[in-house]
Formats: sequence, structure tokens, C-alpha cells
Amino acid sequence: MLFKNTNQCLEKKTELMYDVACIDIYNKLNDSVYISGQYEECHECDFQNLTTLKPLSHTSIPVNTRSPFNFCYVVNNATMCRNKETLYEHYRYGWNISDQCSKIYIEEPADNAYLPILMAFVALFCFGTAWYMVKCIYKSSSRLKELLARSSELEKDLGWSASAPLVIERPPSVKKHSHRIKSIDVFRGLCIIIMIFVNYGGGHYWFFQHSSWNGITVADLVFPWFGWLMGISLAISMQNKLRRAVPRRQLLFHIFKRCAILVFLGIVINSSHDISNNGQSVAQLRFPGVLQRLGLCYLVIGIIEVIFTKRTEIDNVSWISDIGRAWPQWCFVIGLVAVHTCITFLVDVPGCGRGYLGPGGLEDHGKHFNCTGGVAGYIDRLTFGNHMYQHPDCQKLYENKVFFDPEGIQGTLTAILTVYMGVQAGRTLVTYQNVKAKMIRWIVWGVAANLLGGSLCSFSKNGGPIPLNKQLWSLSFALVTGGMAFIIEAFLFMTVDIWKKWGGRPFFYPGMNAIVLYVGHEIFKNTFPFGWIPTAETHAAYLFMNLWGTALWVAFAIYLYKHDTFFSI
Repeated sequence: MLFKNTNQCLEKKTELMYDVACIDIYNKLNDSVYISGQYEECHECDFQNLTTLKPLSHTSIPVNTRSPFNFCYVVNNATMCRNKETLYEHYRYGWNISDQCSKIYIEEPADNAYLPILMAFVALFCFGTAWYMVKCIYKSSSRLKELLARSSELEKDLGWSASAPLVIERPPSVKKHSHRIKSIDVFRGLCIIIMIFVNYGGGHYWFFQHSSWNGITVADLVFPWFGWLMGISLAISMQNKLRRAVPRRQLLFHIFKRCAILVFLGIVINSSHDISNNGQSVAQLRFPGVLQRLGLCYLVIGIIEVIFTKRTEIDNVSWISDIGRAWPQWCFVIGLVAVHTCITFLVDVPGCGRGYLGPGGLEDHGKHFNCTGGVAGYIDRLTFGNHMYQHPDCQKLYENKVFFDPEGIQGTLTAILTVYMGVQAGRTLVTYQNVKAKMIRWIVWGVAANLLGGSLCSFSKNGGPIPLNKQLWSLSFALVTGGMAFIIEAFLFMTVDIWKKWGGRPFFYPGMNAIVLYVGHEIFKNTFPFGWIPTAETHAAYLFMNLWGTALWVAFAIYLYKHDTFFSI
């Protein structure tokens, strides 16, 4: 079904929900007309019947404005007049069906749908500027008080003031977690803030939603960046513990323990979603998930790092020292990627063939209707049955019927590559003392990974042998997102840790308690004051609600930080 409510445009005074426009169609022919259409985003999909108009009649239909729409009409079994239109939210359009192929025109314009997010950006910018100015004034006043105190002390030494104290006591300043690399926490905090905002709805703007299938949006970036950051933290922590001669069996126990906790928390979060969604039974409880995938990646990479990482430091550091000492780990990770690629393109899936990477349903003219995800979906359906995601993001567009889980088994193999790219960044960080050496290697890794990933998808949305796809966690997706993380961390490292031009606030605070914010925001997702049912289904209403819920979690993170409360697994 292209439209959920086909009657919402028949009455012109009806208040439309977000991402909906109305088209008034006037049939001026003496024949019946069949109106068909399809979204441009639906890759290789056949046109679907929208409505049928009798001779000299008219009607009005709603169209979702997230993607450009292709229209055509059929008269006497002959397809006539194809139109591709980019429609705007809450606009009312007109289309005259006649012997001449006429364009769709605007009848009633509406306010710009992106105005609320522009206003929100301006408000946040003004708030941030005001906050920065207040802090500057506060610091200036503190320095002035210090200068006055020193002046009073000097007067006392010279005998000019009898009332000045002999000793000026100043409480020592305490730096919390001064040994940490602040830019990593800033990057992690940025990711958790975006994740909370996206999971709460992102104002229902399409670029804050996950891609229907191929392609990439802001929402698709957060999860791989989290995995990359987990890798860089693992490398730094592992190296420090090995230098302190911590037994390897103790490190293995910690890795298994952390993996078990992450998997357990992930299933708990899934159960909370099931309870909120009409109380699904245990027989439909979803087993895969975000934390489950992170836990498995941590387990695999943690084991190979404990086994192969040496305790001794490098005496003579060369330009390939960070890679040369990790060749066994890289061989293992590349082997997993090779296994993933062979399974993807060589396994013959019943009824689907080899190498299918599409969403099934209407895609490819319906030839692979029940083949969603190809072999990746097939393996998950055999393994998990009903215990997997039952309403994938591609279902609304491609109308596929089979289950597909974006955190399935096959995609975990390439997710390990993303996490290990983070481990490589951490190994570079602890191997080289020169900042220039770190930066050059991070930027080279980032550019090379992006170019390789882009070449696999032919630098296009649906092209190349391996399209950019978060649902499948395709090899191109793993490389591109990992490469982006290298470049972002390089920028933050220089800005926050080296040049100290920015303290990382407010992202620094959520980054120190990311696991608490992630679990908390998932459990309390649909509860007041973090979320509610708005009175009007508009971008402005949802945007305010989602920003408010996100801001509350940021405030909670600041509270935890100020009270020296930190949670880790």
C-alpha cells in the first residue's frame, strides 16, 4: 500500500500529518483513467495503481514527500504522460488529465517543512554562544579576583595593609580522569546524543531516519562509529593492562564477562520494546540487537588481541610498526571478511539464487519478493525464526513480507572489521609519540578506507558490486564509516587534546557515561517526560519533543559527571 489513509486529502480543511502532500486530479477525458505511480527511492520497482477516475470526474490523493514521485496514467491500456515530481510537505497540487501531457502545478503552497529545524539550530547556536560568553565572563572575573588577592598579599608584605591575611588558601583543582584521551569521550558523546535524538524520532525528518535499503543517512553513521570507538578504547586499555603485567587469563575473563553483560542488556532492551508494542510473547522476543552485535565484536576482537598482542614495547619504531606487530590479527579479520564475501556471493539461496543483495518485495520488479537480504536474511530466518526484527525499515517502501534483522549474523562479520579499524587507530595512538605521525597515519587510513569503500559501490547509491548498505552492514559500508571515523577522531584529537581550542562540552559529559544513557533512553523511550503523544502530527511538534528528550539525557549526564558518578562494564 502506497498510502495508509487515502481519504485525508478529500476534505481541504483536513489537517495533514508530516511528509504528506495532496494532489487534486481532474479527468477531462471521456474515458476512464488509471493513475499509477511509484517513489523514486524504490529501486527498480513497478508502478502501483493509485486510483481510477471515471470520465469527467476528479479526486484527490495523498503522496509522501520523502522521495520524488513518478506518475503516469493509463487510458485504453496505453500508458500516457510520465511525470517525475519533487513534492513539498502540506502543499496542494493539481493535475489535469487531458489529451495533452500537462505538468503538475501548485494550487496551495504551505510553510517550508525545514523551517522548524532551522529555528531549532538558531536557538541552539544562540544558547551555546550565550553560555560561552557567560563562561568567559566568569573566568575573567575569577582572574580579576586572583589578581586582587595577589595585590592584597603584596601590600601585606610591604606593610601597606594590616588586614590582609598572611596565607591565602586555594583549594587544589581536581581533574577528573585526567589520564583519559578527551577527544574519544567527545566523539562517543556526539554519537550517543545523535543516537538518542534519532531513536526518539529525529523530528521525523527523513535524513534522521535509517535508509530504507541502500544509501546512507545521519542515522546510519552512529552505530558503526560506536563500534569503531569501542575498538580504539579496547586497544588503549589492552596495551595498558599488558604493560602492567595483568595475566592474560584475567583479560580473557573480563572480555567474556563484558560480552555477556552487553548481550544480556540488549535482550532486556528488546523485551522492553516488545512489552510496549502490544505485549508480544516470549516466542517473538528478538534476540539480535545493537548491544548484542557490539558484544560479539568485542568478544572476537578481544580474544585475538589477548592472544597475539605482545607485552614488550617497540624499541625502534618504524613507519609500519603499528601494522607489523598486528599482522596475525589483521590476517584473522581479513579472513572473516573473505568468509563473509564468499557466503554472500557463492551460497545458493533456495528461490533466490546467488549474490542477491536487495530488499525483496517490489524491488527488481518483484522477481525476488521473498528474498529480503539475500543469504544474510536467509541465515537469520533459519537461525532465529520469529526471534528477529519483524518490521524492517525497507518494508514500508518495498512492501516485503518476510522478516529481516539489520543486526543479524552475517553482518556481524563485517562489523568486526569496523571495530578492528578502531583497534588499529588505538594501536597507532599508543605506538607513536609524535603527533604528526599519528595524524598522518589516521588520515591515510581514513582516506584509503573511504576510497576503497566508495569504489566498491561505484560512488553511487545503488551501483557497484557491493552497494552502501547499513541493513546488511556491507563491506563498502564498513569501510566508509570506519574511514570517516578516522578523520573525525583526527580532527577532534587535534582540536581538543593537542591545541585545546575546545573543551568538548557538552558532548564530553555523555561520552563519560554512554552505556547508562543508551540503556536508559531505550527503556524510558516512550515515557514522560522523555516522550509523549503530540497533539499535532507535525515536524515542529515532534522536533521539540525529541530535542527535549535528548536534552534531558544530556542534563542527566552532566549531573552524573558533577557528582563523580561513572558507570562502565
